[in-house]
Amino acid sequence: MAVPIVHWLPVHSELGWTLLGLICASILLWRLAPAERRRIGFVWALSVAALVLWLGTALPASPLWIAQTARAILELIGMLLAVVFVFQVILRRWRAPRILSDLIIGVGYVAILIVLLTRVGVNLTGIIATSAVATAVIGFGMQDLLGNLAGGLVLEFERTIREGDWIRTDQFYGQVRSVRLRHTALETPDHDTILAPNSALMRSAVTILGRTASSGGDPMKHRKLVVFQLHYGYSPAAVVEAVEQALGASPMEGIAENPKPRCIVVEYHPQYVEYGALVWLMRPGFELVDISGVRTRINFALTRIGAPLSSIPYMVEQRTEAAPDLDAESKERMDLLRRIEVVQCLNEEETRQLATHMRKASFAPGEVILRQGDAGDSAYIVKSGRVRILLSNDSGLSEQVACLAPGDFFGEMSLLTGERRTATALALDQVDCYQIAKADLDAVFAGRPDVAADIAGLLANRQEGLAAVREKLSDEAARQRELQNRSDLLSRIRRYFEI
Repeated sequence: MAVPIVHWLPVHSELGWTLLGLICASILLWRLAPAERRRIGFVWALSVAALVLWLGTALPASPLWIAQTARAILELIGMLLAVVFVFQVILRRWRAPRILSDLIIGVGYVAILIVLLTRVGVNLTGIIATSAVATAVIGFGMQDLLGNLAGGLVLEFERTIREGDWIRTDQFYGQVRSVRLRHTALETPDHDTILAPNSALMRSAVTILGRTASSGGDPMKHRKLVVFQLHYGYSPAAVVEAVEQALGASPMEGIAENPKPRCIVVEYHPQYVEYGALVWLMRPGFELVDISGVRTRINFALTRIGAPLSSIPYMVEQRTEAAPDLDAESKERMDLLRRIEVVQCLNEEETRQLATHMRKASFAPGEVILRQGDAGDSAYIVKSGRVRILLSNDSGLSEQVACLAPGDFFGEMSLLTGERRTATALALDQVDCYQIAKADLDAVFAGRPDVAADIAGLLANRQEGLAAVREKLSDEAARQRELQNRSDLLSRIRRYFEI
């Protein structure tokens, strides 16, 4: 047995040394190219096969194909490691298209197979030339493969579809994750992965919904029409104005601020008017969540103008509904008014009269109730929820100065003097308010004009108390400034209400 082993070693030892060197190179690339560890794992599996075949060549009278197959596997391993080294180490900074490395590997597979068959004595030229049937079968079987390959090359080199793009076809919808030789990987909003054949993408119309900034384009903006219906009892102009104001009052997650959201009348149906809100979506895959926020804003806006969303029956139903408990609501309104310091000078009848005319208003979380610098002629009593009061400086930065709770009152200066809003009020969660408008106080001042002086005194006292806390004024200085503010406020109230 000693003679065959000695004879075998000089002939085949180079295969063993080559395999050892390739394994060491693969271990090094395992650390240098972590993104290709799956391919390196395949290289190790091939190394085990090559090792088995290399040991098989030590057998007496081993067939020629064993040594040639081992050599072909080593060539395949070397080709794979070379591609990984070039594209993942040398060209990593330039981010060469992955399909290019896949194409090189595919060509390498074919070349190594042809060389192997030639080494073992297979006449490929004669087989292909003398067998037209085999040629036709091979060509027909590779039709889809060649179509996918050509489609992948076109998509990659034309760069019409890039990684990160959101696309939609007749069959597929998702974000492009990678373009490979045979397929394009798409990730759906449900985080499922679709392997769309490249030939299918080339044969169908592809809509690129948006190109993210990471893929070289501007932030994605996709227009969406959110429809809703109301019956003919409401003014379309009032509905459009209320919805546009609600959608543009403060930012909404996933909705672009520019172009601004718009509300339009879509169509007049026999039973109802169909409206639509045009918004620009910025987060593909979160369409359902973002549109839900838009619908919530629309619902609150319609509720504030007395046009809540409800079912629209196609036939008249005659039924008697239970009357609301007006006494309980009136009592609640009266209790809230009695807690407001500015209107505590009103008598019982005037308080009841003002409570009757107050109008309910609800706001969605994150919605702006008042904006600093806007004109206004109303004030609000918080019934439920929390309201942030923000003050903006000259640089445009906003700072929270107060957080209001149920029973608190805000916006009184615009109500009483007509001046512009001095701060911004933002709903922290769902906020239900009672709104007091200038017209509601007109009737009170018409019945008792001197109540304006009492309200001016209470308002001046409230402002001076806040100023004294902030500036730590002395009692005498605070009293003198209170008298001056009272006189100034009274003249402004009388001039605004034409008393």
